[in-house]
Amino acid sequence: MLRALAFVALVAPASTLTSALPRPLSPRALGRQPRTSRAAMGLWDDEFNVKKGRRSYGELSREYRRTVFMHDEWEQHRSSTRFFDNLISVFGSGVTRQLTNELVFISFASIFVIVANGLLMGYTDLDGVAHAAPLQGSFIQGIAPIQVGGLFFSFALPALSLLLVFRANTGYARWNEARTLWGGVINTCRNVVRQGNQYFPDGPEGDLLRKRLMVNTATFARALKNFLRGPTDDLIFKGELYQHVSSGLMTSKQADACMAASNRPMFCINAIGSIIREADIDEFDKAQMDASCTVLADLTGANERIFKSPVPLLLTRHTSRFLTLFCCILPLGIWPAMGDYWNHWLTLPTTLGISFFLLGIEEIGLQCEEPFSILPLESFCNGAIAATMSEMVSGSDSRVWSTEAATPDASAERTRARPAPEAALAAATPDSATSRGWGVFKR
Repeated sequence: MLRALAFVALVAPASTLTSALPRPLSPRALGRQPRTSRAAMGLWDDEFNVKKGRRSYGELSREYRRTVFMHDEWEQHRSSTRFFDNLISVFGSGVTRQLTNELVFISFASIFVIVANGLLMGYTDLDGVAHAAPLQGSFIQGIAPIQVGGLFFSFALPALSLLLVFRANTGYARWNEARTLWGGVINTCRNVVRQGNQYFPDGPEGDLLRKRLMVNTATFARALKNFLRGPTDDLIFKGELYQHVSSGLMTSKQADACMAASNRPMFCINAIGSIIREADIDEFDKAQMDASCTVLADLTGANERIFKSPVPLLLTRHTSRFLTLFCCILPLGIWPAMGDYWNHWLTLPTTLGISFFLLGIEEIGLQCEEPFSILPLESFCNGAIAATMSEMVSGSDSRVWSTEAATPDASAERTRARPAPEAALAAATPDSATSRGWGVFKR
């Protein structure tokens, strides 16, 4: 018994290796501030402080994975130092931090195998003196070491590799489809505003309709983002709605109705349709714009399909169980191969290294499975959609590409001929709109 206690005391310092593993830190430690409206409004710190006890590091750090590449980022991405940078940052990566609990558990499993086999088979102290197995005595004799032959791993590893590859490929496919759908949202929103610029009549009435169309189209994109991000985005979305109310391009009645709607993106599509109905344009042009609204509705449904339908849980759970058992059994297969090293202690880092890469593949597939919280939807809505459409409408109002704009006298004459905005708004809104059920969109 004294020998057993001495052996445990000898190898106990090795357990401190687990303290070198990275611990979950605040996402702010990543050193890169998110380019999102949430951070701009100062909401991140409050949310982190309130929910950090209930949410894992992986969930809190998803906001920092919303990467948008421009020229400088692509140049850095192709840098010749990327291999060394990625190697140095391995212990600070989000995947490593998210896997801390799993790696700590596996490290204890490895230490248990090493200590148990040392007690059963003997060990060597720091002076190089070999000691007999403390547990081998008059009552316990001829016990074999705790180990698993290579045949098990030869059969299990190919099957596990197949499951992990499928898991990662499925997660990336869902991310890629979500990004493709949002590319369609961006292009279709731009097309709606472009069609409004082309079809709506000149003059104050048409200018006002174009601005309202732009605002409601941008609101649709933000409503879709709000649905995909969940209730934590409600405060931001409500603030964006009332910014439009303050600008006079949306009524508070419409903003309240949008917040109360059970399907906010479809409510916004109805608002776009209401503006198209108000415009005094050809029926064929209305049909063209209505087709764009139909595309927006289809894209909304496709986003809902991805968000509401995960990878079948039986596949996800079986892969996770298979991988967990494999990593726990892994020290039993590595221990015999480490006999040339002191007390087989190289089993611990070898097991951790292999487990890290296998668990990392599964973690990446899991993180990509729900793509909307790691896609930069704020950049899509605020930059690619809202800012671009605002520029399109401003260019249409200024008529910089019109030959008439080059004639100062004609431009001044057109400005003097415009009626007051209130009269244009009254003319742009038919009295029968309320009777047709579109009154909530009236200004």
